[in-house]
Amino acid sequence: MPVNSEEHHFAHAALRHYEDAVFLMDGARLPNADHHFGVAVECALKSLLLRFTAVTMDPVKPGGDRSKMPYFKDPKTGKAHKYGHLPWVTTDIALLTHGRTASPLATALGGLSAFATWSVEHRYLDGSEVVEADVGHRRTVAQNLLALHEQALITGRLP
Repeated sequence: MPVNSEEHHFAHAALRHYEDAVFLMDGARLPNADHHFGVAVECALKSLLLRFTAVTMDPVKPGGDRSKMPYFKDPKTGKAHKYGHLPWVTTDIALLTHGRTASPLATALGGLSAFATWSVEHRYLDGSEVVEADVGHRRTVAQNLLALHEQALITGRLP
């Protein structure tokens, strides 16, 4: 993966956010840990999408600036579907799960339901809604996804 590519930045951001989340969780800083676990998963998914699918950061319109978010251009409608913050719908993740890689990857990505109620906007709340069990579950999902992500970066293919 070329240095300074979007895949490179998302991959390193995923690990950085995950490590910060673990540090915060170990220090009983659950709301911020929860936030960073979500951002870590988001970054790892974006890295995987850019590396292994037709998702791109190229200009949406010819001659325009590079996109600020990864997107997939629907071949039927020509409309750009952007990948911003979690939670994403299952059909978005289906881009990664096809062919021989579908089964193990679908199993790993199945845990993303733990982020169904997660929102990047929660960073503005007082944190009282954060439950330790949810954060622990999200930590496990993030850890599993980052392990899969690391394996894909090393081998150059999805498991």
